[in-house]
Amino acid sequence: MHLEDIEASEKFLFTLKWMLAVTERYSDHFQFGLAHINFQNAKVLGETYGAKAASQKLDEIASSLRKAFRKTDLVARDGADFWILVPYTPPDEKLIDKIKYIVETASQSGLQIVERDISIYSLSPDMIKPCEDCSASGFLAYVKENRTALARREISLPESD
Repeated sequence: MHLEDIEASEKFLFTLKWMLAVTERYSDHFQFGLAHINFQNAKVLGETYGAKAASQKLDEIASSLRKAFRKTDLVARDGADFWILVPYTPPDEKLIDKIKYIVETASQSGLQIVERDISIYSLSPDMIKPCEDCSASGFLAYVKENRTALARREISLPESD
């Protein structure tokens, strides 16, 4: 992973931990969004592109995602997983459509052979409660493991021909 990815990940985890604490205390006053993009099978990526090329493609996607979102939105990469933290999501903003478009665009320049799952979450006290003593990375693991029950919306982009 590039230094940019490591710094972005640290910033992301720090901010997520803070947002989880704020959400616990002031649940009625804030609306935070969290998105998870999972390029499902890292093994397929490695076999298709080779480890180095697959890593470069994932770096390119991370960079594209960072450029495509607002400066206040944070993007972190963990292996073949991407997390996007959206500090404020206006009701009229279609986060899922924006992410879907970005992932489809990225797919046209690589990674089109891999299935992608996109899950959108609204951080709420009910979502946080079962994992309130978790670290930020522990919370992400909890969310990923329980995505079906926790996601506000989920889509899967199948393999392209």
